[in-house]
Amino acid sequence: MKKVRESYDSDMAAMNLQSNLIPGLNLNALGLFPSGAPGMGPSMSSVPPPGAHGGCSSFGGHPESETVHLFIPALAVGAIIGKQGQHIKQLSHFAGASIKIAPAEGMDAKQRMVIIIGPPEAQFKAQCRIFGKLKEENFFGPKEEVKLEAHIKVPSFAAGRVIGKGGKTVNELQNLTCAEVVVPRDQTPDENDQVIVKISGHFFACQLAQRKIQEILAQVRRQQQQPKPTSGAQPPLPRRK
Repeated sequence: MKKVRESYDSDMAAMNLQSNLIPGLNLNALGLFPSGAPGMGPSMSSVPPPGAHGGCSSFGGHPESETVHLFIPALAVGAIIGKQGQHIKQLSHFAGASIKIAPAEGMDAKQRMVIIIGPPEAQFKAQCRIFGKLKEENFFGPKEEVKLEAHIKVPSFAAGRVIGKGGKTVNELQNLTCAEVVVPRDQTPDENDQVIVKISGHFFACQLAQRKIQEILAQVRRQQQQPKPTSGAQPPLPRRK
């Protein structure tokens, strides 16, 4: 029992470390770890990880839905969809996300865009399964790491915060996450006044970069919601009768 307890405590400590590394994810909601075991006491997985509020709406505390465009080899589309669409349906149900594959942009397109819509935990599970499926189906070599490109859209006014002064923030993001993070210059914002941030790398690098960027966007939203300081002018005093 002592050995089992030590092993359990070690696993929970490792999980808590992961929650610090990938802020904004509720690991308990992922279903990767038990919420507790008989006689073991409460699990740390029931405690929201630091920064978890970053992916939640300030209205009611429910996780906000995010949209990520993940690019996969065009030849892998059949494996992701599965026979009669069964695999993509099962994947969508498992992750709790909407998963669709966009039409090819041309006859010779080498990549296809997978549109994933869901909260942070759904994004983690869906993207993890897609990375794993590509490896399982040998679209990457046995010693080759699966590296994909993901696009997320950010408000054009917040793009500068992602880049940072002189590119400081985006450079720090790349050093921290080991992912390539690029905000293409001279982008024309879309109809929703949003621009694209490109993230390339292996699964955990992409996840950490996505969460860090969402954390920056959450800070921008909170700052916008703070009441603006009023001017120092005093209201006129009521006249004495």
